[in-house]
Amino acid sequence: MYSPQKLHPIAYLGSVGNALKNLWIPLIIIFFNQRETIMSGNISLSWLLGIGGIFLLLVIIFGGLDFINKYRTRFWIEDGKFIYKDGVLTRREKEFDIERIQSIDFSEPIFHRLFKAVKLEVFTPGEGVVIDTMKKTQAEKLQAIIYDEQERIAQKAEQTDTVEIGDASPWPKEENIVEAADETEAAPKKTFEVLHKLKRGELLLMSMTSGALGAFVAILFAILNIIGTQFIVERYFDYFGGLFQNTIIAMSVAAIFFVVVGYTFGVIILLIKYYDYTLSRKDDDLAVQYGLLEKKHKSVNINRIQNIIIKDSILRRMIGFYSLSVTITSDTFESDGDNSTVEIMPFIKKDVLYDIVEEILPNYNLIKPKSNVPLRGYRRYFQISTVILILITGVVQYFWISWAWLIGLFVLIIIITSGIYSARNNGYVIKDDEVNMLTTSFFTRSHFVIKHDKVIEGAILENPFLIRSKLANISVTTAAGIVGSTATVKFIDRKDIEIIWNWIKEGGGQDEEDFSESNQIVEN
Repeated sequence: MYSPQKLHPIAYLGSVGNALKNLWIPLIIIFFNQRETIMSGNISLSWLLGIGGIFLLLVIIFGGLDFINKYRTRFWIEDGKFIYKDGVLTRREKEFDIERIQSIDFSEPIFHRLFKAVKLEVFTPGEGVVIDTMKKTQAEKLQAIIYDEQERIAQKAEQTDTVEIGDASPWPKEENIVEAADETEAAPKKTFEVLHKLKRGELLLMSMTSGALGAFVAILFAILNIIGTQFIVERYFDYFGGLFQNTIIAMSVAAIFFVVVGYTFGVIILLIKYYDYTLSRKDDDLAVQYGLLEKKHKSVNINRIQNIIIKDSILRRMIGFYSLSVTITSDTFESDGDNSTVEIMPFIKKDVLYDIVEEILPNYNLIKPKSNVPLRGYRRYFQISTVILILITGVVQYFWISWAWLIGLFVLIIIITSGIYSARNNGYVIKDDEVNMLTTSFFTRSHFVIKHDKVIEGAILENPFLIRSKLANISVTTAAGIVGSTATVKFIDRKDIEIIWNWIKEGGGQDEEDFSESNQIVEN
């Protein structure tokens, strides 16, 4: 790995696929402009050969450029840096200090797994690189070397800090010192230790309570956008309309059937996605891996965590399960998804959750905030939604459906209940240099734990109506991705706003962090 490395040979075959992916928009434009000729069926051989020739030429050009770029791609480690080079006409070179690398992630799509290849992502707080196709052995070796280099740099820095001015080394060197150094070099390298693993029953329960229907709907609509939404939807409802004479019964059965089937497929999708979810640790590095068809490996350095996020829903809290995530600093555009939030455990019992947090982050104090929302702030959680709902229901009732008020009344009860739930679960607790903030959305809660030295922005949000009621919203932002990770407590008393604001300005508590003790309080 200390000499320039090449990509996996299968990467070159992917050049054709990338060319087709880049050409689908021009192809749609061509077919749209020539739709009358195509639909009429009067297509001459010369026209067909011309279009086919142009398409083939573009595939050769785009695919050829991508092929050359991948052929010239090199990556290696040198002088404490990870170096990446690529480019055709213009060579691009990126250098990343190994000390600043905060995550080394790789995934194994099903096609890559056939050839023992992976997709590697290396990120620092401000930059990153994605290596599309490399050998799995290369990725594992690169990851191990970077971890070892970071550990060596940390140990060297720690030894330097302990050396005082005026200290001198013994001369001549003692044999036991040399032997100790040799033993240190020959000591076996540490490996990742498994902290927690999702059991099959927990995986099934998580999939059933994780928005399975939403996952199915997202994939379904993506497919419908390609093959045509209107045609499929009309056929679906026409089928049930033929089974039942009553339109209301037909629509109801069609909706129930869609929910049941969609929920079932959604559970299966999540089971495949989170299969064999495992959390491991080596020193200050955490790693998670999961997936059946596409296996993913994600990592995060404990020292680079910006905040902790514990999430739950009203259903999950009834059965005593939460999810644990952390955010890291990363604002690169290289990755396709959000790489600033790392899900440490997507589904875990609350007692195990706090044990894990205490083990890996003992300097954090997890304290559940009580509600800080006064009674005069409760209605503000649902009043705007209520007005909008009444207007929509009135229009539908007047022009289309005479019984729309029944649906509107049902939705109104849900909105008011959700608003009261949100008001009862918004609050904060400040302890020394740390703030715990509890925020809510539709029957879900997010518990943010933020150290003061990680805060990059605080904002007070108010309007004339809130000022008159002596209420306000306050947001605390830490570095994470392009826009950061923000926790907002809404409609709390002005005096509470001042407390949080003064904590942000004055620097929080000045006590030193104690890594040997923690004060974990389990949420109820």
